[in-house]
Amino acid sequence: MTNRKEIPFAGTVTTQNCPTCGHHEIGLISENGAFRPLKTGTRVVIMDEMEPSQIPPAQGEEAHASTTREEPPNTLEGRYWVPEPLKGDRRLRLKYGVVIQKQSGSVPVTEHIYASAYMQKLSYLLENEVNIPIAVILDRFFVAPHLASGESREIANNMWEELEEVRQPVEQVTQWLQKPDEKTLQLMLQPGAMENLENQPVSEEEALEEIRALNLEDFLELL
Repeated sequence: MTNRKEIPFAGTVTTQNCPTCGHHEIGLISENGAFRPLKTGTRVVIMDEMEPSQIPPAQGEEAHASTTREEPPNTLEGRYWVPEPLKGDRRLRLKYGVVIQKQSGSVPVTEHIYASAYMQKLSYLLENEVNIPIAVILDRFFVAPHLASGESREIANNMWEELEEVRQPVEQVTQWLQKPDEKTLQLMLQPGAMENLENQPVSEEEALEEIRALNLEDFLELL
């Protein structure tokens, strides 16, 4: 009998309800409609927008052929910004901190500038997530794998439109920019409190590196 695990299976990531027990599952559906669920340990190759030379070699090929990996194309360049009272708290720096594009110069950060930088940060995290399929992550946090459709910017827009948790940091910073008082500051600290606010500020370069090293799962944990 042929071992099913040795037969290559190509398909598109999708979701369905298990016909046996009805639970929600993520898997691949082939062109002829065959569905195979994704399980821990399943070996996959993502081929979208990949040149043939970038596709990882099959098991048994020379290992050194896949050891060199190009840097992700999406980078965050510009000046770091976070509301001043939050600069000393690492968790809040990662949650609310953004990178302002160089074309904005040194002008004061406005609601529009912050929202644009926040969306770029979200797109960066989506584009640079290589370990876990985006649909799996969105299903884990929001039960919304259907949002993982299209390019990173499209996914970011989908998340913005449908997920209140994603919009909340921008809404809270907007309120603080309009009226920077203790009440609007407290909204950004939730579920924490003022007395628990850390005071260990870092340099701008260190703050930039913190954001660049952040991954999507860790960011969503902060929301």
